Amino acid sequence: MKKFISFIGIAIMLSVFIAACAGTKSQITSKEYVLTTEMKDGNLIFLGVSDEINGMANPTLSAKPGETITVTLINGGMGQHDITFPAVKASTNIVKEKGEETSVTFTVPNDGKLQYYDSVGNHAQLGMGGFLIIGAAEQSPVSSAQSSGDPQVLAAFQKGACGSCHTIAGIPNAAGVIAPNLSDVNMAAEEHLKSSSYTGKATTAAEYIHESILDPNLFVAPTCPTGACMPNIMPATLSSTLTTDEINSIVKYLNELPAGAYGTSVAAAAAPQAPTTGADIVRDPTDLPAPLEVRAPQTVRIDLETIEVEGQLADGTTFTYWTFNGAVPGPFFRVRVGDTIDVHLKNSTTSIMNHSVDFHAVTGPGGGAVMTQTEPGKESTFTAKALKPGLFVYHCATPMVANHISNGMYGLILVEPEGGLPKVDREFYVMQGDIYTTGAFGEQGKQTTDTTKLLNEDPEYIVFNGAVGALTAQKPLKANVGETVRIFFGVGGPNLTSSFHVIGEIFDRVYDQASLTSAPLTDVQTTIVPPGGATMVEFGLEVPGRYILVDHALSRLQRGLAGFLIVEGPDAPDIFLGTPSAGSGH
Repeated sequence: MKKFISFIGIAIMLSVFIAACAGTKSQITSKEYVLTTEMKDGNLIFLGVSDEINGMANPTLSAKPGETITVTLINGGMGQHDITFPAVKASTNIVKEKGEETSVTFTVPNDGKLQYYDSVGNHAQLGMGGFLIIGAAEQSPVSSAQSSGDPQVLAAFQKGACGSCHTIAGIPNAAGVIAPNLSDVNMAAEEHLKSSSYTGKATTAAEYIHESILDPNLFVAPTCPTGACMPNIMPATLSSTLTTDEINSIVKYLNELPAGAYGTSVAAAAAPQAPTTGADIVRDPTDLPAPLEVRAPQTVRIDLETIEVEGQLADGTTFTYWTFNGAVPGPFFRVRVGDTIDVHLKNSTTSIMNHSVDFHAVTGPGGGAVMTQTEPGKESTFTAKALKPGLFVYHCATPMVANHISNGMYGLILVEPEGGLPKVDREFYVMQGDIYTTGAFGEQGKQTTDTTKLLNEDPEYIVFNGAVGALTAQKPLKANVGETVRIFFGVGGPNLTSSFHVIGEIFDRVYDQASLTSAPLTDVQTTIVPPGGATMVEFGLEVPGRYILVDHALSRLQRGLAGFLIVEGPDAPDIFLGTPSAGSGH
């Protein structure tokens, strides 16, 4: 009996040992990739951060059948995300906070190609996805944009051989371009690198591919066979991998190829985007509350909703605005010094990004931003006492903060001093902002944010109240001779300082830096307002006509920065008399 019990014990120990070994073996990871979330050229992407895929956008992963692969996702701070491999029913958890990390591990199936993407919201449609190449198709990881037909690959291949028909993403209607599979591209690139005719600086096929776009004259184009092409449409999200200059280089190159090297629609590649229409996001300059009655301090509720909307930026051009309450700038708020503000920030369920609000009028960490980092569909609140009178900017303060501001997330709050402000006949609300679009100024179609231009402080558009023509053709300021006007003026920015000026008028009073407790400056022609700053100007109207609001860095007129103050009433020949001449712009 003892021998039998001993045998049973040994068997149990052996089985535990075998199970432990088997369990350990099943947890061994043959491949591991780490990705984070990022925004590039206005599009959400996955960005490789482990050695093999470091810096690659939506990298193509690789593995062999039967290998165990682990994919780790780190939230880069652009909303909530996951990584899903639908074909094998594998998915990470959702990471909600910046820096939060999650992983998924699964066994790679037989040869083929698995798609991965972000299943949260519409992130996949916004560019977050790639491929896992398995088995015979395995190769060194490259960006998934390249492996699925990126325009850089197509252009480079045109210099080396002829292939099957594809469409160039990012060039509207560019169907019928002769293009390759990836292995042919790499082979052609390697051959050119080794040839005596090569005069460039590239040392790898990837460098060659990029370099060959920027200099289409590096190589002589081959003569490709004629024949109709059936376009193989590629995802529109791939257009984010190219700059405008690179696309123009591709078009130039294709136009110079011999006849028959491509389909009949290359001429259409150079065609501009079709005009687009979007929502009216312009805040009317008269949309502000009336002066407050003299009263004791009280609690004032402030309701903000962050709404992302495709709005009208210019004629035929739309832009993906991020707004407070659907307009740019956000609502004008008016409180009295000593009041308590009760802030309620709701992020729309249709939003992609987290949003927040930082009130420069608030004394406390982040001006409230630390209390209001709000996910889509959620609401957050805080209260604060208005300790100082003044005219203060508020804005979104979710990373990248400059991106949220440039997309339209800024506004003004007036904290009236005790006794209020001097009485005037009319008050107006005007804010200046700079916008960084992927397309050049005046280029039609839907535009998104170009992060490189934003970081370089090189805007395509500079506007009052959110859009070109906002305060000229759409909603000009209007007043009458004999009236006094007050303009609450702020700069959302995020980058440019304004030299605010009204052509044909002199400011009777300027509350410099929006200080309402200091004596105002008098008889001022132009006043400087930094980004994140404000001013209050007042002046009387003596002569009828159209007065132009400008930033006296006057080149900005050509970027859309102008507003009209239209003054009606009797002429004043004792003040201003003459015969108008053509061409003044007034």
